[in-house]
Amino acid sequence: MLPALRFLLDVVKAFRRHGCASLAASLAFFSLLSLFPLVFLLLYGISFLVSQDVIGAQFLLSFLKGFLPSLGERLAEELHRISVLESVRWAVFLSFAWFGALVFYELDYALNVVFESTWRRHPLISTAISVASLGATGLLLIISYVATQIINFLTSYVPQLWGLDLVALAAHDFLLTYTVPFGLAFLTVSGLYRYVPRRRPAWRESMIGGLTFGLLWVAAKLLFITYSGYATVYVRLYGSLLEIVLMLLWVYYSAGLLLFGAVVTHKLQQRAQAGTPSSTSPHLN
Repeated sequence: MLPALRFLLDVVKAFRRHGCASLAASLAFFSLLSLFPLVFLLLYGISFLVSQDVIGAQFLLSFLKGFLPSLGERLAEELHRISVLESVRWAVFLSFAWFGALVFYELDYALNVVFESTWRRHPLISTAISVASLGATGLLLIISYVATQIINFLTSYVPQLWGLDLVALAAHDFLLTYTVPFGLAFLTVSGLYRYVPRRRPAWRESMIGGLTFGLLWVAAKLLFITYSGYATVYVRLYGSLLEIVLMLLWVYYSAGLLLFGAVVTHKLQQRAQAGTPSSTSPHLN
């Protein structure tokens, strides 16, 4: 018990020493700038495979709510309405190419600060990776869409109780709200911890960090949904801007948890290197 508390204390100290709170704020800012252009591009790209009405109305908005519990109905409807306008797509593409690159630059910088690496990628390489991340995000969306359809198929066969699919509704809501987002976030963040830093950790350390992020992120989402329903003081302060403020807070919390999981991964990496000095060289590839 004592070693675990000491390890947690070291993680908190490292989190503060690296200025992760400020790094999370910067990362959240650029993420919000690129969020909506990214959604528009995904809608346009996925429409070549699946009907845009199906993706936009039935799935994409529920997908976003799994990762953005602060996404209100009015904001979601406006997002879908603008995404179908032909006139904005090229402007959206150019804005995403710019803001998406900024997000990756900031993510690259923040993770290398946490992993105590001063090495920087060439700007052209960073730009190419940021553009390629759009394809990876689209793949993530398709995987989530397939998982959603499987869940819909399985829960539709749950026996009815007094005419109400209570078990099916509970399972459907839990899987789409928590299980699928947790699984996708765990895999994505573990990959980020493994490949983005210059001092690459092992997969075991990256997955522990990804698991830490996933568990804390789901717990934070549950608390966020519960608390935001009773936050009447915010309604009085911000009025119609409440949804924007809640989204900003949620993205900031998520960015902070992302860096916290990175600190956990780096601390495990340092322990592994200290225990087996001969294994340090592979992590510098």
